[in-house]
Amino acid sequence: MKAAKFVISCLWIAVGVTSAETTLLPAGGETTWRYLEGGAAPGENWNSSGFDDSGWKKGTAPLGYGKEGLGTVIRFGDDPANKPITAYFRKTFKVGPKEKYDFAELGLSATYDDGVAIYLNGKEVARDNLEVGKLTARSRATRAIRESSELSIKIPAAGLKYGALNTIAVEVHQAGPTSSDLYLDLKLSGLKEGEKPVLDPYREGMRALQRGDAEEGSRLLSQMPQDHPEYARTMAMLGWQVYAEGLGEPKRGLPFVKKAYEVAPTDRQVVRSYIKTHVLSGVLFDPAAIARERKKDIAAEHKFLVTKPELREAKLVSRKDLEEDLDYLEHVLMKCFSYLELRPVDYQGALDAIRGSLDEETSLNQFRLQLAKLISLFCDGHARLASPPAQYMPRGYAPFVAGSYKDRVYLVDGESFVDPKHPYVTSIDGRPIAEWLEVASYTVVKESPQWRLRQSLQMLGYVNYIRAELGLPAKETIQLELESKNRKSSRKLEVEVARRPPREVEFPEGNSRRIGEVGYIRIPQMTGSSRFLAQLNQLMRQFKDTRGMIIDVRGNPGGSKNILLTLMPYFLKPGDPMRIIEFSAYRKPMELPKPMPDGFNMSSMSAQPVTSSHWKTEDQRKYIGDAIKAFKPTWVLPEGKFSDFYVLAFDSTMNPEAYYYEKPLIILQDSGSFSASDIFLGGFKGLPNTTLMGTASGGGNGWMDSYTLPKTGLEVVLCQTAKFRPSGEPFDGLGVPPDVVMEATPRDRMGKSDSVLDAALLRLAK
Repeated sequence: MKAAKFVISCLWIAVGVTSAETTLLPAGGETTWRYLEGGAAPGENWNSSGFDDSGWKKGTAPLGYGKEGLGTVIRFGDDPANKPITAYFRKTFKVGPKEKYDFAELGLSATYDDGVAIYLNGKEVARDNLEVGKLTARSRATRAIRESSELSIKIPAAGLKYGALNTIAVEVHQAGPTSSDLYLDLKLSGLKEGEKPVLDPYREGMRALQRGDAEEGSRLLSQMPQDHPEYARTMAMLGWQVYAEGLGEPKRGLPFVKKAYEVAPTDRQVVRSYIKTHVLSGVLFDPAAIARERKKDIAAEHKFLVTKPELREAKLVSRKDLEEDLDYLEHVLMKCFSYLELRPVDYQGALDAIRGSLDEETSLNQFRLQLAKLISLFCDGHARLASPPAQYMPRGYAPFVAGSYKDRVYLVDGESFVDPKHPYVTSIDGRPIAEWLEVASYTVVKESPQWRLRQSLQMLGYVNYIRAELGLPAKETIQLELESKNRKSSRKLEVEVARRPPREVEFPEGNSRRIGEVGYIRIPQMTGSSRFLAQLNQLMRQFKDTRGMIIDVRGNPGGSKNILLTLMPYFLKPGDPMRIIEFSAYRKPMELPKPMPDGFNMSSMSAQPVTSSHWKTEDQRKYIGDAIKAFKPTWVLPEGKFSDFYVLAFDSTMNPEAYYYEKPLIILQDSGSFSASDIFLGGFKGLPNTTLMGTASGGGNGWMDSYTLPKTGLEVVLCQTAKFRPSGEPFDGLGVPPDVVMEATPRDRMGKSDSVLDAALLRLAK
């Protein structure tokens, strides 16, 4: 069995009363705690039995914020960057007479994030991740922890009061005021002489997984009762993350995901695990579906797939294993890849070309390169080989960054041209720049032309790889032929090959700010962090009196759609119908035994089917249903292979803090605006008072998933949903065109100016 590579994230939940212990305080929702939030001081002797906590709030465990599965969410105030360091909790409980209970010891189990101190009737009985000495409300945890910590100890029973009230008091400390989460859950048990705490199969099973013992972990977790609150998701995790992906034994994972599905057939995470484990196991694949006479002749468009440039050294893999991986990949493409038919691609001929090029043993890096080239044939900006090019391409990089302006390629070294008098390159090592760009595009997906050019320019940096593809020798220098802006003079220049890629100047520079009477919001990435979203609301409040607004998403590679949810309601007129942002459909690898009313998407900010509980009123549901019936995609999806269409839509009420900003809005975009940025631009496109300015966005959207090839372990990422603009065009292959076309100049890219922003400001001034 190969070593486990899984990572388990969990919240420990203890269960029930058993004959081997007496539960005094159960974990989870059976226990209601008093808690103090908002950074207030708890008062003297707050951890003792006689303290009056009647003014504290009440809530069931687990308690905290920033975690899933909480019984009570604690407020931390208005500023997510300045949360209180410490939260305080108390629970009073009664124990019967000593002659009946008379415990020898107490069993204490707690889960917390980040640091904790626990008291029984005023006396400290446990402390973790905190400095020694007296604690105050400002005492920070020793270190920040990524997931919740857990302790399970025995403590003396001498501090327990029989036939009277007892108090457990807990203080939970954060590592800093920007900590994203806080958590507390606790169980207290009484143990008589010779008794031991009952082993919770969930707790102990998860412990075993964390230390890498998959067999013991799965044995223990299999003992969980079906009514355990974490049963379904635990079985799903065992089948998919532990066996299918961690150990590479997906068939052993099938019984677990089937158990999960029986209990929770509409839980999105469970259903995803159920489908993914079936895919990875290969039970959905029919060998007859790919059985055919292999093509022996290589078509002209596939010859680039079978070149064998010199790459970094790697282990050799047998032809048999590589052919098995190619068969598996062909099945995955046919079953799971949403954009397989978006553009005509002879992928079978391409796969056969690779099969025919294999030696009895082939370098794993050669195979990596061939897979990257194969993926490049498709129109899916998210599709890729998980191995980055730097992992397998030969060392040696161009000492410059290439850019494009008005269909010419310029070379930049830091904040200046390689040659200011001759900024544009016409050839490298005696070969035209067009040939270099063509080879650079070998591993770049055939997405929109603007995205393909942008990515190919970045790939130009792998100079020794491109030389190998062009049949040029690797050397320590590079011969450049450059020309002036007016093309009237040229110059030959020799530069040295670099050991590492050069640093690219950030563009555009600058943070969100007020520029005169205009509000400028810079969004470099579509982050979903609560802190950044709160900052956006704060900026919109500050810019309420401006005469116009600029939102800049140039170079934004995407991420979360929560920014769209935060900002767009400010620009939607109250009372108007919901605004539809996107239509999407999920490619179904298999038919499910039971319906999925909430759809397959993993997020509430994804498009939803008309049957989804996301729609709160019948009017909303009717509006979405009518929109789906009226929708006419320009690319007709293959019949029977996709779900019905889903819709992402919302109105001005989706952000309670939003007001209606009715003054002009300009959004700046370019070919680096991609994925969630495409959605953002598509949502604003055509909105009253809104102008998109710049160049067409990258054009890539879709929920993606990864597939591990069984023999080499290489990971391929492919989109599994097809997404469309409301106008009917797919995002992929086109992007969102601007209303006003304006290309950033080379000086802009070097950080010396920003002509597009200047033009936007001038437009608003008029």
